Amino acid sequence: MRHGAPGPDESTELKAYWFVIRKPRVVCDGGAMQMILPGYFGGRSWAIPARHVAVQDLSATPPMAGAQEPEPVLAHELIVPYLFTTGPMTRPNLLLMFTEPQRVPPLRLVTALAPNTDLPFGYRSTRSEKGAHVDGILLRADNPAALRESVLTAGGSALDDPVGWLYEHRDTVTDVVEQASLARRRRAGRRIQLAALLLFVATSIGGPRLVADDGPWWPLFLFLAVLAALFGLGAFGRRLAR
Repeated sequence: MRHGAPGPDESTELKAYWFVIRKPRVVCDGGAMQMILPGYFGGRSWAIPARHVAVQDLSATPPMAGAQEPEPVLAHELIVPYLFTTGPMTRPNLLLMFTEPQRVPPLRLVTALAPNTDLPFGYRSTRSEKGAHVDGILLRADNPAALRESVLTAGGSALDDPVGWLYEHRDTVTDVVEQASLARRRRAGRRIQLAALLLFVATSIGGPRLVADDGPWWPLFLFLAVLAALFGLGAFGRRLAR
């Protein structure tokens, strides 16, 4: 959904390179949090009701650790990508968690194909009827404390107790047998993902050498079929890991 560009006094900017014309920013106004991330979603803004947002300033000094609840075993693993606006090696300084998973706007094709992005959603999934959803996002703000206050003023909540927040807002698994089964499945899924990635890279490098310029076509078709199968194997591993 497209919206008019808000004035600079209404927004808190995210970190960006000086030469970027359309700066990424977050606007909190009228009970809504509106994220403008041109590098990911082009001219589309991502609006979320502030009441569904819990915010934590990761740059602030953490409180003294006391007696805390053990981290819950979640029925579904959290999807909280870092939407970096400078480089992938930077560290986020702001965490936004959503009380219910939020649908991601359509991702730009150039971003989906970029080699330095590793997103849990893609060009097609964000445009599908089902859509792609995330549990939260990580950002790097120019002033994380000011952005946190903006979110709170708009109606958001402070994420002071992340573990307690998860117990309150996400489905958890309490049965010990089911927890063990879930852990085994997720380990298997991660191993399948890693194996598919390594085989995909090895096949991409070595496969073309087996295809002769003037030879039969079947090695090329076999090479493409293997790549497609490995891509599907990786997707299967991702589903298991969730």
